Amino acid sequence: YQILALVCTLLISVGSHYSAHTLGALKSTIKKELDITNTQYGALQSSVSAVNTILPVLGGLFIDAFGTTSGSLIATFLIMLGNLTISLSTHMQSFSAMVVGRILYGLGSGTITVVQETILGSWFRGKGLAITIAIQITTSRVASFLSMGTAIPIANRFGFYGAAFWANFVVCALSFAINLVYMAAMRRIHKNAPENMVNRLRSRHRFNPRLVLFLFGIYWMIIVESFTLGGGWNSFLHINSELVKLRFGANDAVAAWFASVSQIMPIFLVPVLGWFFDMFGMRTDMLVLSTGTFTLSMLLLGFTMINPLVGLVIFSISLALGPLSEITAISLILPSSALGTGLGIYKSAMNIGSTIVDIVVGVLQDHGSRVSEESAHSYDYAMGFFVAWGALSTLVASAIFLIDRFRWSSLL
Repeated sequence: YQILALVCTLLISVGSHYSAHTLGALKSTIKKELDITNTQYGALQSSVSAVNTILPVLGGLFIDAFGTTSGSLIATFLIMLGNLTISLSTHMQSFSAMVVGRILYGLGSGTITVVQETILGSWFRGKGLAITIAIQITTSRVASFLSMGTAIPIANRFGFYGAAFWANFVVCALSFAINLVYMAAMRRIHKNAPENMVNRLRSRHRFNPRLVLFLFGIYWMIIVESFTLGGGWNSFLHINSELVKLRFGANDAVAAWFASVSQIMPIFLVPVLGWFFDMFGMRTDMLVLSTGTFTLSMLLLGFTMINPLVGLVIFSISLALGPLSEITAISLILPSSALGTGLGIYKSAMNIGSTIVDIVVGVLQDHGSRVSEESAHSYDYAMGFFVAWGALSTLVASAIFLIDRFRWSSLL
């Protein structure tokens, strides 16, 4: 049953992750087709993270109280419905309809990751936890990599940018179907399992609200880091394709493939890191390294003319090191009964950061550029902001490292 739970858990979010970055790959096209500004595009992107500023916490409370099956089914349905609405909006040329679709998608995508990590945290404790979460992150990055790389070719193949969004809908429908399989399997387990096993599974999901008041201080430091570093990661992934196009002179297809490289290193590094964390710990060391590589990548991409692949690969190293460090650390320091809520707060903090940074970057691009919008200098102020944001996240990660080293005896 553990293998079945792992496989289904990995696949139920593929649609969500595949859909996450199509908008970024098609940024220039969408701005032209819908006649919107960079600020409006930032609002379109942030509509997903905005609805998820509180939803993952509520979803975490729901999961802790009632289990994961119902939550996962509702989440995958909303993801599918949202992508259907987005696909239809491309035919209507409607910005408002696309925003509605993004909100529906956001309602589901914000919950599905918490569901995944709670399932894995419930089924796999101890030595196997880091490697299973590593496999989950790797699967999500493969889906994101394929999404960023294939959006432009699909749009070009059918001669219509909306085709890429219809491809998203098909993948999301498949994830929903897999979720139905998972739900049927869980019902069979509960029907056939001995009563003591069922009671043990249910007890893992009982939630005591008072536990939130007693979460460790280092947990809240990780939440602050999720706000800073997580917000920076997500927002950069929303604009990196257009950045490569404008600053380095690539066409849409090449820029999208270059941008997809920002997702490449987690595919290879995260499984190894999962084993490494299980064996040696050093999560806070890797978190500091993650913030350093993020800041370095922003400097290279924003203020040098070195081949953008160098900066994007360095960024992808940050994306490999950071999330696994944070998620496995939270899973270690929180009791099972509070895990869903703890991960929900973590996701909410990341979404708050993403919402703020998305809008700030859009405003800086519209009003902070020294020259006209469509130029190599369009992102000068935005990239300066990313560098400063990365420096802030480095300070927070360093504080977490010191607390772990001197207060927790390097437990993490």
